[in-house]
Amino acid sequence: MRVVIAGLCFLVLFLSPVHLMYGESDSQDTWKELNRTSDQVLQLVKQEKLEEAKQLLDYFQTQFVKADYEDRKLSMTSLRTVTTSYERANQAVTATNMGLDERIRHVTEFRLVVDAIVSEHHPLWLHSETSIMHALTRMKEAIQTEDHQGFQHRLNEFLNHYQMIRPSLTITLEPAHLQQVESQVSYMENFRMERSADEVENHLNLMEETFTALFAQVKEDSADPSLLWVMFTIGGMIIASLSYAGWRKYKGEKSKVKVKE
Repeated sequence: MRVVIAGLCFLVLFLSPVHLMYGESDSQDTWKELNRTSDQVLQLVKQEKLEEAKQLLDYFQTQFVKADYEDRKLSMTSLRTVTTSYERANQAVTATNMGLDERIRHVTEFRLVVDAIVSEHHPLWLHSETSIMHALTRMKEAIQTEDHQGFQHRLNEFLNHYQMIRPSLTITLEPAHLQQVESQVSYMENFRMERSADEVENHLNLMEETFTALFAQVKEDSADPSLLWVMFTIGGMIIASLSYAGWRKYKGEKSKVKVKE
């Protein structure tokens, strides 16, 4: 019985969608290389190796031109987003009077955009959930304690976090969903000084609900179907094995009763 189960498990793993994809296309290899390159650029900027980062950005540009945009189903809006983010990253590594934190912020934005295109499952920008939600909580705390200066400071922190992931959202989200998020953030930014504390707190509650639903939905949508397939298949095998064992036990006990009779 153990040999049979082991054999079935091997077949499940071997025949799963991951293994059925025996070889990757040149297009997939190109996009993965672009993703790795964007990560290397970010690491170099963090180490303040700006000349090397610039060389890699130049390499990225040449490779990006060769990429198959149809393979990623990129819209013109997505292409403009990548281009704009690339230009900001390029400026970040060439500017002479930009602080390190700002350089890192611009290149991180670029890194997240590229990953949002390449990663079909769980894009990197989802890791910003803690920072975004924590910033919203601190804004509410500042409003509740009537710390107006602290609120403005927390709002600026939130906007910095949001602006860093915003280009990635334009790639991942449907336009209507993006517009909902954008309108709520813009309202808070534009009317920060013109609304009562109660109005601001109510709007922050709405933003918390929106961003909580946003992160949850993208996590659900980006779940790897191949892993779900394996889980369901193995689960079915386990149930079948237990049913078989129960049937054997029942048959054995029934035979014992007949022998006694």
